[in-house]
Amino acid sequence: MVGGLYFGNKETGINEDGKRFVNESLEYDEDQIKRNAKVAFDTAQKRKKVLHNIHKSNVLKSSVLWNEVIEEVAVDYPDVEIIHILVDAAATYLCLNPGQFDVMVMENMFGDILSDQGGGILGSLGLMPSACIGPKKAYYEPSHGSAPDIAGQSIANPYSMIGFPGDDAEMSFNMEDEAKKVWHAMQSVFAQGYSTPDLSKPGADAKMISTDGVLGI
Repeated sequence: MVGGLYFGNKETGINEDGKRFVNESLEYDEDQIKRNAKVAFDTAQKRKKVLHNIHKSNVLKSSVLWNEVIEEVAVDYPDVEIIHILVDAAATYLCLNPGQFDVMVMENMFGDILSDQGGGILGSLGLMPSACIGPKKAYYEPSHGSAPDIAGQSIANPYSMIGFPGDDAEMSFNMEDEAKKVWHAMQSVFAQGYSTPDLSKPGADAKMISTDGVLGI
C-alpha cells in the first residue's frame, strides 16, 4: 500500500459560495511506482511472464507517470510481456474472462477495488491471501475480515488463512517447493468435492465441510 488517494492530503471546509467541499490528492513519486513495478515484474517473471498494467491514463496524470515508470522498469525484464489496460475495461474483462489474467499491477485504490471483485468472481474473499511487500520486510494475512458474526461456529473458510503462509514461504524465503505443498494440500480439499458454506448456495448438492474438517483432511 504505497501512495495514492488513501495517503494523500485531505481537506474539507466551506468554499466561497458557502458550499461544503472536499479535496483529496492522489500523489505518487517515481520511486514509489518503481517499487510496485519491480515486485510485479519479479512475480510475473517467476510465473507466466505476462504482466497486465492497469491504469487510467486517458484522464489521470498520475496514471501517465505510472505508465512511464512501468515502461522504464520493463527494460530490465525483456522476457516479460506487458499489457496495458484501462481500469474500467479491466473490470469488465475480469468478469468476462478472468483466466486471461495472472499478475496485475496498479495503483492503490484500483487494486483495492479490483481485488475484491476478483474475490467475488472466485466466490469468496475467503479464497484470497494477501501480502504487503516492503523493501526490507513483508507481512502476510488473509484478505478478508475477522467475521465476528460467525465466530466459534466452525463454518469460516480457512483457505486464505492457511494460504498466506504459503505466500510467505514462496515470496520471502524462496521456499517454492514448500509453498507448492501448502497450495496442493488446500486445493485437494476442493478437488475431493468438499465445499465451505461461503462457496455453496443453500440447498446445493455439495459435501459441506467445517473449518475443523478442512484442517483435518
